[in-house]
Amino acid sequence: MELPSVPASVTTVITSGKLPPECAAFFTSGGALTDEADWSHVASAVDAYLASGGVDANVRGALALAGAYGRLDALEDCPEPDDMDEDNDRAVELLQAAEANGVDENETSELWWYSARMRSRAAELRDHLAEMDAYIEKHGATPWGRLEAKLGRAHDLYSAGDRAAALPLFREVAEISPWDSEFSGCFDRVDVGWCRLLHDAAHVDGPEAARKIWQEARAHYRAAKFPLTMHSWQLAEMLLPDIVEVIIYEWLEDAEEAGTSDVPVTEDEHRIFQLALAEIEGSRSVR
Repeated sequence: MELPSVPASVTTVITSGKLPPECAAFFTSGGALTDEADWSHVASAVDAYLASGGVDANVRGALALAGAYGRLDALEDCPEPDDMDEDNDRAVELLQAAEANGVDENETSELWWYSARMRSRAAELRDHLAEMDAYIEKHGATPWGRLEAKLGRAHDLYSAGDRAAALPLFREVAEISPWDSEFSGCFDRVDVGWCRLLHDAAHVDGPEAARKIWQEARAHYRAAKFPLTMHSWQLAEMLLPDIVEVIIYEWLEDAEEAGTSDVPVTEDEHRIFQLALAEIEGSRSVR
């Protein structure tokens, strides 16, 4: 849910030179926030200034609107529903003050809508947290924590040489639906399950077994990306050339979409990247 753009009267007062020094310090000469500031700083400064009294009536409405915008801007990243409601309540007071001091409703209407939507989101978050508390009370951990514990047991068994006991646990995690179950959203843990199965097959059972696991995993993900980028490097160092090629080029596409086309990003990734490219090129030369 995207916060509407900065209202025009706020932009105007920022660039007018009429901002009080306490607020003006957060903006560049061009009217943008400085690198060190965010809108929550502006909101706090506005609150302090309005509370001090003696505010120029010509800027009171625009300042109140700037403070409301700052309070609303903070809601997206607020992890606690009670804190969200507290900031939202203050935003509502400032929106009312802005309108009472001459700001047109055309400028406030989108912010009123955003405030209402974020209040609904806070209520949804409160319900979710209550459900999660009940879940933990029943199961002893969150869904993510339950999968992490099972992966930990499987890892310990595998490290101790008990492959027969470890692989079924890795598969239990891998085959859990991350789409429509209580484990919805636990993609990273499910991904680890498949990666461990793939790693084992490549090292123990050979190329065809690895390809079979690869096909299972890709089908399980319903066209979503497998493996997740953060796990792909570990796999790329030891898998088959045809699988490595898919992983590497998906990683490059992700980097380009994110605007980070300079790859790889760490020394270890650079080493693996060069190995993977050499493996791909080597496999092409013998086809």
